[in-house]
This record gives sequence, C-alpha cells and structure tokens, in this order.
Amino acid sequence: MTDYTRPSAAIYDRIGSGYDRTRRADPTLATAIAKLLGVEFPAPVLDIGCGTGNYTIAVADRNVVTIGLDQSTLMLRRARAKEPRLEWVAGQAEALPFADASFAGAFCTMTLHHLQDFDAVFSEIARVLKPGGRFVAFTALPEQAEQFWLNAYFPELMRRAVERMPSQARIEASLAVAKLKLVDMVPFNVPENPVDFVLYCGRHRPEVYFDAKVRGNIFAFTALDLAQEVGQGLARLDEDISTGRFGEVAAGFSHAQGDYVLIVAEKI
Repeated sequence: MTDYTRPSAAIYDRIGSGYDRTRRADPTLATAIAKLLGVEFPAPVLDIGCGTGNYTIAVADRNVVTIGLDQSTLMLRRARAKEPRLEWVAGQAEALPFADASFAGAFCTMTLHHLQDFDAVFSEIARVLKPGGRFVAFTALPEQAEQFWLNAYFPELMRRAVERMPSQARIEASLAVAKLKLVDMVPFNVPENPVDFVLYCGRHRPEVYFDAKVRGNIFAFTALDLAQEVGQGLARLDEDISTGRFGEVAAGFSHAQGDYVLIVAEKI
C-alpha cells in the first residue's frame, strides 16, 4: 500500500533554510494560477502549503488578495520577512483555521504529494471556499513523472517519488467526496531556464543537478535518504553529458502529457 504519511515539520524547516536560493516563483505559473482562480479584487484566496511565500507573493502581485498557510514556522518567518503586508498563518491543511466560506479561491503548488488524507484536505478546502470558488493545484501525476529522464539515473529515488504522487483517479475521488467538481487539467512544461527548481527543473539543463544547493531544496533529493544512488546517478549523468550519450537517453522519454499539470476544481 502506498504510504502517504506527512513528512515532519523538521524536514520542511531544513529545506526552508535555503529555499529561496533556488525556489523562486515561476512568473508564467503564477500568472496561470491567478487566471485559473478567476477571482475579482478584493476577494481573498488561500495558498495552502505556502512555504516561504514565493507563490503567495507572486499571485498577490497579480492583483489577487492572498493569505499564506504553512505548517513550518521557519518558512513562515521567512515569508513574513519578505512581505509583511500579507497575512501568514500557521496551520495544517487537514484542519484549516478559518471560518466557512472565507475564501473566493484556494491554490497550492507542489503540495499534494506531501498530504496524508486527501478526503480531509479537500473537504476542508471546500468548507472554506465560497460557492463557485475554485481550487487550483499544481502537481505532477505519476504517469508524468514516470516520463522524467531522471528515472534513468535515479530509479529508486523516482520510484519513491512517484509512489507519493496521487493519481488523477485518487484526486478525482477525493474531490467528489468534498463536493468539488473537476473542471480543467492544464499541462505545464518546465521552461528552458527555470527559476523554480522543482524536481524536473533540469529537463533541458541536466547540469543543474550537480549543484548541491539545487538538490537540497528538492524534497526527493533531500528526504528520501538515497545518498549512494544519488552519487552514482550523478556520476553516470556526468559521464553521459561528457560523451554526448545523454541526448539519446533523454530522447527515450516522452513529454506528450506535459511535465506537470494544473488541476482546477470548483465548489459545487
């Protein structure tokens, strides 16, 4: 059975110590989130699992009133220091500390694979949304991650990472329990020169994975305790880049489904 156990806050605090070096908000993604939410100023939206607030701030910069929520007090301190004018709240996604119908929308970026109880989380999101409010989740589906060329170099790491990613069927089932209707699924591809170094940030530039700071802010490389495989995989990757074989390896993986996806649901 897949283990969806929530990682401890200590893991987030460890990642959060250098998070902003490599995990800045992608402007295209922030614009897409704001557009898909479809809210009108000054109706508020909630960023669930906001981390150090990069996307909370980026969406706010697109004329959307945003409130950030996270379980890591360290990340929230950093978010508050960057933008003290926004509201930052400590709390769990399974028990949102807000009244019913408090928000016109909600969103999360790379948060779903950290959640334990999707029924509870989505039900809480539905509770705090106003009727017709939208929830937008940026994530990777298992079938997308299985097509990352990272599988060729870090097979166990990717197996464990994929195992944590909820399938579309699981997401849809929990949305139905929460009375949230799936209305759209928008593919998103990693840009040529990313500023948000998510798991597949090196799709076009494999050399970024040689940077320990980049790996240190990616959950799969930090929390899955596979240092030996990572070291061996980096050595093979280095050799393949040097010999030119990397292009052949990467060509064996498809991107027809997009690298990531924006899931859009609406409160019925």
